[in-house]
Amino acid sequence: MSTTPGPLDVGYFTDAQTPSPQDAAKKIIDAFRSSTATSPWNLLDPVTGPKAGPATDAATLRKTVADRLSALIDNPFMMQQDSLNLCGAAAMMCIWATRNPEGFATYATQLFDTGKASIGNLTVAPGSSVTGQSYADMKARMGVVCPQADWMIFSALRNSTNLFLPFVGDPKQDASALTRPDELAAWLQATGESADNQANWLITKGIQHATGLTPGAGTDIVLLINASMFRAAKSDTPETGNLDPYKCTSLGDDNDWISNQFPSHYIILLSPIVPSTDNSTVQFSFWSWGTTFPNAVVPQADFTAFYYGAIIAKMP
Repeated sequence: MSTTPGPLDVGYFTDAQTPSPQDAAKKIIDAFRSSTATSPWNLLDPVTGPKAGPATDAATLRKTVADRLSALIDNPFMMQQDSLNLCGAAAMMCIWATRNPEGFATYATQLFDTGKASIGNLTVAPGSSVTGQSYADMKARMGVVCPQADWMIFSALRNSTNLFLPFVGDPKQDASALTRPDELAAWLQATGESADNQANWLITKGIQHATGLTPGAGTDIVLLINASMFRAAKSDTPETGNLDPYKCTSLGDDNDWISNQFPSHYIILLSPIVPSTDNSTVQFSFWSWGTTFPNAVVPQADFTAFYYGAIIAKMP
């Protein structure tokens, strides 16, 4: 990422513990861009109309993927699962691309060229059910479009590590796309970080646990929540970087009763979680859905009801 603070810079990933420079990652992507290797992925995008894409031939597709990977190296916070239920994979990739852009670039380019790659000591080798899946068909089912590169790197990881329910990159798949907190911890450990899983799918963890979390230099924290946490939340508008607390945007809508009984989403914590003086709200910054949400204000009752713990990863 750029070392120049942007309007949404909340002090995250600004520490010196980034073992691989961006320029090395860009060189990998530049070599990938000029390659003539035949990819096993069916990512061509002949879709027309509102969801039209540029990749209608192999050469254009390679350029499209290379451009997207280069953009993700510049700003991993752009990582976006969109309509896919792959927030766990997206959070892990966002952290990895920031901490080790060279490793991430190697993984993504090898995955495109050969259909398999490695995340540290974890081999990712998706089956033909996802490499041969028509991206154009999947894109047509998406509400918000997930770019080819993002769809590939997330779907490959989920397909390769699923033991029972096959995930084939379909945005309509829910159960097979889920990531258990222990899985997310294992993926982060594969990148070279230590990871302490303090999250679960059944029991909320409480405000005291949350306020004890301290993201910062060499420490990455992913929260497991139900997205209804944000049904009455406000955040400084991410599109403009406007930090005026009186110009806020709503973050989420209430789900149905059954959906509210279990966690449903991962977010990356970008700041400490600070209760208001009257304990009616908590304020924190976080990443999700391809952007950062600075200074989110959440009713403490909603936070407590929908917070299921955290995965805490540390650089060696």
